[in-house]
This record gives sequence, C-alpha cells and structure tokens, in this order.
Amino acid sequence: MTKILVVDDEPDLEALVRQKFRKNIRTGEYQFFFAENGQKALDLLSETEVDLVLTDINMPEMDGLTLLSKLNETNYFLKTVIVSAYGDMENIRTAMNLGAFDFVTKPIDFKDLEITMVKTIKHILQLRKNAETLRENDTLKIYLREIKAQKRLKDRFFAIISHDLRGPVSAFNGITQVISLYLKQAKYEDLEKMMGEVDKATDHLSKLLDNLLNWASTELSQIPYNPEKVNVTSMLNDVIESFELAAKSKSISIESHMDTSAEVYVDQNSAVTIFRNLIHNALKFTPEGGKIAIKSSKNGHFVDISVNDSGVGMNEEKIQSLFTLSEKSSTYGTKGEKGIGLGLQLVNEFTKLNKGEIKVTSTEGQGTTFNISLPTKST
Repeated sequence: MTKILVVDDEPDLEALVRQKFRKNIRTGEYQFFFAENGQKALDLLSETEVDLVLTDINMPEMDGLTLLSKLNETNYFLKTVIVSAYGDMENIRTAMNLGAFDFVTKPIDFKDLEITMVKTIKHILQLRKNAETLRENDTLKIYLREIKAQKRLKDRFFAIISHDLRGPVSAFNGITQVISLYLKQAKYEDLEKMMGEVDKATDHLSKLLDNLLNWASTELSQIPYNPEKVNVTSMLNDVIESFELAAKSKSISIESHMDTSAEVYVDQNSAVTIFRNLIHNALKFTPEGGKIAIKSSKNGHFVDISVNDSGVGMNEEKIQSLFTLSEKSSTYGTKGEKGIGLGLQLVNEFTKLNKGEIKVTSTEGQGTTFNISLPTKST
C-alpha cells in the first residue's frame, strides 16, 4: 500500500480525490491523508510515515515551498509532487530546484495526476529496492569478510598445532635406530630405560595435543590472550621435559639455570608455544653432541629468559629476516629435520602478544642466543 499525503487548503479537494481514486482506496492500493497547510502536514508526518506528498504552493500558515524545504530533511525516500496553477511557473521552478520530483497544474487533470503519481511511486519503489540491494551487498560483504577472517584464523590455529607437533614427533624418527642398536648389542637394561622414556614422551605428546586442541577451540574470534601469573621454572621444565627424547636422539645436552622464584604475567598457552619453538629450533640447528643452555633471571619489571645453543649460527642478513614468513624461511636442520618456517614468526608474534621483547645474537659456526623479556605484571 502506498500512503499519500495531500496538502491543500481547498475544502472540496479531499472529497474529489477520494471519489476519483475510490477503486484504488477500496483495493488497498492507496491510502490518502489530508492536511490544509504545511504546518498541519508536518504535524501529521511526525506521527505517520507516508511515501508521496502532493502539495499546493500557496497556502496559509506555511506555504508549499517552506514545507518542501523541510521535507528534504526528513526522509530520503519521501518524494513530493507540486500541484499549482499553470501561471505560477516561477514558484514551480523554485520547487523543482528545492527537490520536488514533478508537478501537475491546476485545474487538476486527474488522468495526468494519476500518471504522475504512478511514475513517482515507481521511482520511490526503485529507490528502496536499490537501497535494499546495497544493504544486502554491504551485509554480504561483512559476512564474507568475517568468514575469510575466521578461515584464516582456523588455518593459523591448525598451522600452529601441526608445527608444534612436528618437533616431538620427529624425535621418534631417531629413536628407532637407538632401539635397534641396543637390541644388537644386547643392552636390555638400556633398552628398558629407553622404552620408559618413549612412554613418557608419548604421554607428553598426548598432553601437548590436548592442550593445543583445547586452546584452538576456546575462542576462534581472535588468538586467545588470557594473562595470569606463571612460574617461569615450572613452565620451562615442562617444555624441556617434552624434548628430552629429541635431545637424546642427537646426543644433545640441555642445561637449565633458572631463578626458581621468577614469575611472569602472560598467557600461558602462547608463552609455552614461544619456548617450545625456541628449544625445538635450537635442537634442529645444533649438531650431535652439542649443548643447549636455558637461563632465567629477574630484570626489574621483566624476567629475561634466554635459550642458547652451540649450533650452526647465522649471519646478520639471516637474523634480519628471521621473523618474516616466506618460501625461503624454512631451513633443514643438522640431521635433515624439516620445517615450515612458521616457528620463529610465532615466537615473534606471541612475544608481542604477551607485551614482551625479543633479541637475537648469533655468530656463524658458534651458535645462537634468543633472549625473551616478559613482564612480571600487567602493563
């Protein structure tokens, strides 16, 4: 139903309009409202929403031109048709400049009025359809952006999970050779100890997978950041223990020198990921018989945690590109260990997430040291 407001001070016009459009009114196609001047029209419009205004120009209290100027401020889809004497073309021209959609002249030719009304209503409906299409398109764009963001985040979670599982799983590759050697040498006691370590490593791997999957499922709108007080020694010992089998398979010793009272204010899951990646990286680039040293110490409102290895080291150019993921980021380890180049990028991102800082020093052939400074309280 199209709602039409007729604004005119002629007393007989209402009856005439109702008579001429009685079929349209009866079928519910049109609903008419009437006002005798511009002020009465505005009062009615404050309570009733209409689609089309038919207004005279010369009226008492508020004329049609003043009404038209005020209507432009109310509703973009509301259109106005001026009804005025043919000899009043100057005012009609002013009305068109003020935004009137069309005009008809007095005395009113109702056939011409009906044609003008139909044309105006079609224009209004098209405007609304266009606006609805734009709204739907904008909504669709928003949904698509959200879907793409969710997909990127899910892909990222699975990349983190697969990357963090790669280190512990790769440790099992070398252990079969050690078991075979013990069997050939009949070192059954050593073999029994080794099997105990395999069981312990399997348990660690299972817990790691549970933690990663729980983390990934907790919140997919963003990378979760739920900071809390975490004991540094306890956190690092759990990480070190999960790499014992991998270190043994390359005969690498892991030493730790930590301030047992040091605590940091971090998201534990992402903080663990930082050091899991650093220790895995150190094992990857340290040759057999090498050494990894992990230290922690308080430094004002921060705790400095360093991971030092006696590995292959890096030149300055390599250091500058460490935290940028690219096709050249992944490098094979000293025993051909594979990687996807994601680990150090995660270290960098998660250190920033936890309001920390990272520094790297390295010399080719002499090893690398990563120093992570994490806050002891909320910043």
